[in-house]
Amino acid sequence: MFTETCPLPLDGCAWDPSAGPLDGEMLVLHWQAHPCWPVRHNAGRALRALRGGARAVLLVRAGRERPYRRDGHALFPSDLSPASLDSLRRAIGTLPPMRFTLLHGCRVSGEGSMRAAGVGEAALDACRRRSEAAARAAGLRFAAQAEGCEVRPLLALQRQPWHAVVAEHAAMARPDVLVLSETASGPWAAWRWRARLRALLARTECDLLLLPCARTA
Repeated sequence: MFTETCPLPLDGCAWDPSAGPLDGEMLVLHWQAHPCWPVRHNAGRALRALRGGARAVLLVRAGRERPYRRDGHALFPSDLSPASLDSLRRAIGTLPPMRFTLLHGCRVSGEGSMRAAGVGEAALDACRRRSEAAARAAGLRFAAQAEGCEVRPLLALQRQPWHAVVAEHAAMARPDVLVLSETASGPWAAWRWRARLRALLARTECDLLLLPCARTA
């Protein structure tokens, strides 16, 4: 049950009742201006809220139209893992009813090594087609396991860094919300996650729903 009072000592965390009821517990943070590092500042606020015990954090961008319409759109990047499925289900239960686009980045395993070994383009194309077909089938199976909303799987060939692929699609699709789940613990993973989060906040304009790391058995 969502509560308007914030258990953490953070400002700007009251939910606007006009946005409609939410099923899951959520902490709402409104984007704050900063003279030097607005992205770093707001990313830090969201991450501190998660580490302080929030089950979900919605970072609301300034100037965005609200409340979310019932035909709202959420973009959910996924590696199709069990933990990602758990995060998708949590996002569906937390946000108002809306459609989800499931974005999965696909790479051809060993493409660089094959090019270095002199493998021709025809063979590489065949590998790409097999990888795409397998990833597309996995995305359909993944989406079928989500209940409670429309989930549209989308495959993207990942020839750029992950955050660039997500930001490029967000610029085209213009979702209302980008849903991200915090990665596993550990110093290196935490550093990469902070860097990815800041890069996405710098390159996108939509609201951000940030979820804690899913711990699926």
